[in-house]
Amino acid sequence: MRKTSLDIIANWAQGKAILETSITGVAVDSRLVKKDDLFVCLVGEKVDGHLFAETAISNGASALLVNHQMDLDFPQIVVDDTLIALNKIATSYRNTLDLFVIGITGSNGKTSTKDMLHSILSLKGKTWATHSNQNTEIGTYLNLFNLDDSYDYGVFEFGLDKPGEVSNMVNLMKADGALLTSLAPAHMVNFKDIDHIADEKVKIFDSIQNPNLAYYQGDFDHYKSRIGRKFKSYGFDESNDFIVKDIKLGNFGVEFSVNNEFYSTNLMGSHQASNAAGVIALCLAMGIDEETIKEGLNNVELTGLRTEILQHKNSTLILDAYKSNPSSTLYALELMDAYTFEGPRYCVLSEMVELGFESDAAHRQVLDALKQSKVTKVYTLGDEFKKLSNFYDIEVFDDFESLDHQVQCLFEEKALILIKGSRSYALERLVRKDD
Repeated sequence: MRKTSLDIIANWAQGKAILETSITGVAVDSRLVKKDDLFVCLVGEKVDGHLFAETAISNGASALLVNHQMDLDFPQIVVDDTLIALNKIATSYRNTLDLFVIGITGSNGKTSTKDMLHSILSLKGKTWATHSNQNTEIGTYLNLFNLDDSYDYGVFEFGLDKPGEVSNMVNLMKADGALLTSLAPAHMVNFKDIDHIADEKVKIFDSIQNPNLAYYQGDFDHYKSRIGRKFKSYGFDESNDFIVKDIKLGNFGVEFSVNNEFYSTNLMGSHQASNAAGVIALCLAMGIDEETIKEGLNNVELTGLRTEILQHKNSTLILDAYKSNPSSTLYALELMDAYTFEGPRYCVLSEMVELGFESDAAHRQVLDALKQSKVTKVYTLGDEFKKLSNFYDIEVFDDFESLDHQVQCLFEEKALILIKGSRSYALERLVRKDD
């Protein structure tokens, strides 16, 4: 963050500044505070950030954002609501930056799309992309505060856990361009149905600064019926503006064509060809040359826990443990089937969470696909799979510890093992680096 006086920050927050100082960053977790950060005391359902103010100070914070003046001889900004004030600060700070912003949303493919764009745009100028998995509203604020005048591009993921979030983030960031990736049931407990999710996702285009830089995955009728020809589409269907064909899957990436031009990427799976098509379309519209696009696509550094190919003990792992929904799981199974490997293939799955009324059908869909796959044996964790264990040939575990014991034995084999699960299960714990 550009060095900014506390008085200016207080003006943005519409609060009262106490004492004078300046800040160079913003933090909401006292454990992650860096020198000269503004520590924002957020008040949640279970945790009150004001209780950690002194820890933040000892870790190097130069000021606090609080909802009441604290009895500390220390710079503070006093506001009525620290979360609302944080939004105001982020909005004002964004307005000071001369930055080309791209927003990305969708049920699957946001992160790999972000990583592709980051790889390409970094060849043209200094680029920031959503760090790790911080694609919530608060995460977007924190990523924004990492930027200063030295950056040319910002690539931001906009997650959708509840209604209104995508709209709020795109309004804040004033995105110049946008990509809308695939559609799938996710966080269904917060939405009426898949139509509700589609309605929320397409809002990424409501505040787009340049409509000529807006592209969506056109293989989904829910998108197409809402967007039509207003923006350009990409995907496998022949009706799209940018059509993906000639897919060749390999152990080290995928080759494909987009509108008869051949490309490749070091990311794996046919779904990555679709994600790349959106990236290619957007970059071409931005005036980026083919050579740069192709170089960037073949040198992508993928965010962790997403289709990582690892060697662990005697086994080869496909680790995709950040999240799980029906379409992302089917993509992972396709990747496993296409992977050239001699030996047994095991699939380790946690249940897919927050699917609401669609949960039973979604788990059946995945298990039906497994019947047709090359998988030797399936190991599952969670009640949703347990309910179906009488109908499918799967091994079910009641707790992580029991699953862990079994999987550690699998690692001793020369086997190909897919580990795919929802974030709440943190299945990456199965792969311990000290083993």
